[in-house]
Formats: sequence, C-alpha cells, structure tokens
Amino acid sequence: MEEKMKKVLMSAAILLCVSSLLLAGGQTEDAGKVQYPTKNMNVIIPYAPGGGSDILTRTIMKYIQMDRSFVAINVDGAGGYIGCMQAYNANPDGYTLLAHNAMDVVSYTLSGQTKTPVWSDLETICMVVSDFNVIATNKQSGWKSLEEMVAYAKANPGKIRWGVTGAQTVNMVDTLRIVDALGLKGLVTLVPYDGGAASKTALLGNHIQVETNSSADIRSSLLSGDEIPLMVVAKDRIKALPKVPTTVEKGINITTAKPRGYYAPKGTPKYALDYLAKAIKKVTEMPEFAETVEKLGWQVEYVDGEASKAQVKKWVEE
Repeated sequence: MEEKMKKVLMSAAILLCVSSLLLAGGQTEDAGKVQYPTKNMNVIIPYAPGGGSDILTRTIMKYIQMDRSFVAINVDGAGGYIGCMQAYNANPDGYTLLAHNAMDVVSYTLSGQTKTPVWSDLETICMVVSDFNVIATNKQSGWKSLEEMVAYAKANPGKIRWGVTGAQTVNMVDTLRIVDALGLKGLVTLVPYDGGAASKTALLGNHIQVETNSSADIRSSLLSGDEIPLMVVAKDRIKALPKVPTTVEKGINITTAKPRGYYAPKGTPKYALDYLAKAIKKVTEMPEFAETVEKLGWQVEYVDGEASKAQVKKWVEE
C-alpha cells in the first residue's frame, strides 16, 4: 500500500513538472502579446503652450487613434532642456514620451550644457515633420523687406534687439551665422527666450524688433499682420509663405530644417515604441493632417526611430 502511494505521488510530481514547463512555455510565447497601453500616456513638451512641439502634439492628438490618449504636459525652461531631462529621467515603462526637435536634443550635449549623451541615450520613436525657421519683424518697425531691416541696423548700431529661442540651440547658432552673413555682427543684440511662444510675445510687445522663430510658432501673428516675414531659413520657398524669399535666394547657404518628433526614456520596451510609432505614422498618412501642418509651414516627413538616430549620428560626426 505504501509502495503504491509512493508511485502515485511520483506520477503526480512528474505531471506537475511537465504542466509547469508547458505553462512556462506558454507565458514566454505570449510575452510578445503584452496588453499595451492600459492607461493614458504623458507627452512632455519642453516649452510653453503655443510653441512648435506643443502645436504638433495637439494636432496629432486630434487625429491619432489609440486605445488610450496622449496627455500633454508643458515643462518650460532653459530652452527646452528642463523638460527634456525630465523625460530622460522618467520611468521607461512606455507611458512617458518627449515631444522635441532633433536639433535641440543634440545641442544640449554638443554645446556642453550637459555631459550626458542625451541624443544617443533617448529612444527615438519617430520624426514627423520638418520645421523651418522664419526671420520676422513686427508691424511697428515699418520694414517690409530684409534689405530695409539690414539698412536700418547698419545706420543705427545697437538699436535692434533680435530674439532667438534658447541660448544654446540650433536656432541661436543659425541666427549668429545669418547675422554674420548679413554684415550685422556687432550691430544687433541677440536675446534668448525659453521657446517660440516667449519670443513671439516679446516681438509683439516690441521688446525686440526681429526674431528667428518657427513658422508654426508665429503662424497666427503672420496671418493677422502683426508680424512681417522677411526671410525663410530654407532652400526652397515653403507653401505657407510662398511670397517670402529664402536664405539661399539671398545668397546665404544656411538651410537648417528642424525634424520634430517623439522620444522615450532609455529602456522603454520595444513593443511600446513599435505601437507608438505605428499609431503616429498612421496620422502622418492622413491627407487632413498633411494639409493642417503645411498651413503651419511644416512638411510631413515621417522617419522611423532607427533611421532618425542614424541621421543624427551622422550630423554629430560631421
């Protein structure tokens, strides 16, 4: 009887082991079918409301189709650096995104603002649009062309205050190069602001007389006539401002376009990155989305995370 009981227990143990192995195998196989997302996702926008990253995110929110929603969180300061680092240090669980432009993400490290390789550590989800800067003045200045502004600056050294978005950003670097190309080095004063919205407000209040800002950031004031576009930083004219000359037309070989898109903290699961990239890509394929962003002065240029990171690496090495 005792021997029979031992055999029964042994059989049960073997059966339990086999069942456990089969069950474990099933869990491993299903690991790729993680239920995601199960809650809303925070999108950190490292600038004040009304800037380019803010406008892009809220535009995407109108069209994106997901099981959960994006929640926009504006974290302003230090030319986007504070919000960028908040996203960088967030829990990589797939529920925190960073809306930013690739140029500024790179600039934080290259300028020495941080020793952390932010651009290479962050997971790149995708780039969505190319954004072009505009050199603009306010209606109080009375200038109707770039040439009129340049003539005034040369005749009145130090009178023009020129706003830029951030002290150590691509916007600042390009503006310095443009000022030099126009022969205005030492004749105008550059004033950095924490984002496009702040720079636009300063220009409209005549605290500055010229600004370098995203076409989307200043779209409303261009339409109202409160701002006058003098030049677009691009090779070809953009659809939103077809009558405004470009830097290349003016003999200035500066054509920097800012890729805007989305990042996630290092270590964010691949299933989350893939899900988000797919959902955002579907938005970029919608004709109504393309029409909306082109009116803002952007061009739809979807680039997946891997290709985007490779492009940025090339920029850094060059």
